[in-house]
Amino acid sequence: MNPVHRALERVSAYFAERATRPGYVARRLLHARRSDDERLAQTLTRQLRAHQRSDGSVGGDLVATAWLVWELLDLDVPADAPTVQRAVKWMMARQDKDGAYSPPRVSRRAPADPKQAAMGGFFAYRTAGRTIRRLVLPNGTVATSDTGGRFLASCFALRSVLRSGHHGDTLVRRHVGSLLALPKLWDTWGGGWNPTLMVGALSAIAWSPLPFRAQLPILAEHLAMNQRPDGSWRNLDIIQAVETLVDVPLPQARESVALAAPRLAKAQQQNGSLGNGATAEERTLVALRAWLVAREYA
Repeated sequence: MNPVHRALERVSAYFAERATRPGYVARRLLHARRSDDERLAQTLTRQLRAHQRSDGSVGGDLVATAWLVWELLDLDVPADAPTVQRAVKWMMARQDKDGAYSPPRVSRRAPADPKQAAMGGFFAYRTAGRTIRRLVLPNGTVATSDTGGRFLASCFALRSVLRSGHHGDTLVRRHVGSLLALPKLWDTWGGGWNPTLMVGALSAIAWSPLPFRAQLPILAEHLAMNQRPDGSWRNLDIIQAVETLVDVPLPQARESVALAAPRLAKAQQQNGSLGNGATAEERTLVALRAWLVAREYA
């Protein structure tokens, strides 16, 4: 049997009875909804709302609040629902605040760079006085430096804000423009920028409005061109790459996902999952999306 088809059979069994958001989303993707899935979505939504503070955040944490928005939208909560909008409002109030990522300052003797001066819109994850030693996103993506953690958290928040429909806000658009204009971010692979951070930026840009989306073909091609023949990437988590590319509606992105799919199938366990621990379901859901793309691509 084709390894992707076998992987789909196993992952279908893995998600068949899971009373979780990934289980709910997986069954929707597989057209295998259970009779009680609507009630499950309502229960999960209530549980998520219970974690939200009156100010709209989850524990006053940017990443947790951005993830709340993402999960609610996955559970078919409308983007204009009060729960979603309160969380988004809280996040947007943290743009350009103390602790937000900012490009390194140039020497006073160096001429001012107008592009760098115009950058902004980044979200503050931690105050400047609190060092970020390690940031782990729900899909297992990791940043291990203070600047990397701030940058990745901001891109993660931007992705949720864009998905919730806030395309027109000035600071939101400025953030997207800043990502596209950052020096050297898109020039080389593994040069001045860690591929994890580059792909984190692309994951947000994939949800951006026009005219920013006009840059997607060349950015997706950059990621595809650095893919190894076995479907993986050097110095980059394959799950993070695939999750981002699935959101890019372009042929080169889908081709790259299809190339990664057999590699993911090799990593699948007998029970259908990819890995163990807190991120296993999320990573398996990403793999499922890749296998579905590969099946259509073939």
